[in-house]
Amino acid sequence: MRENRPIRLIRKRQPEKIGASSEENAVPPHSEPSEREIKMVVSRWVSDHREQSEKFRSTFATLWQAGELHLNTR
Repeated sequence: MRENRPIRLIRKRQPEKIGASSEENAVPPHSEPSEREIKMVVSRWVSDHREQSEKFRSTFATLWQAGELHLNTR
């Protein structure tokens, strides 16, 4: 079993520009995604889920019909 080790955080360094003002180096505030972007992402998740579910159902049905799955009734 693996021993517990401390987590090491790795942060990306900000590039240093010579002669740049502090306003240029300021990180822009995080903007919230638009409703359209959220709907697009959720729609993609749903379609991926449906596709994966259909693949599973198809594979399971094929295995069941081929007789490779057996019920253990003891």
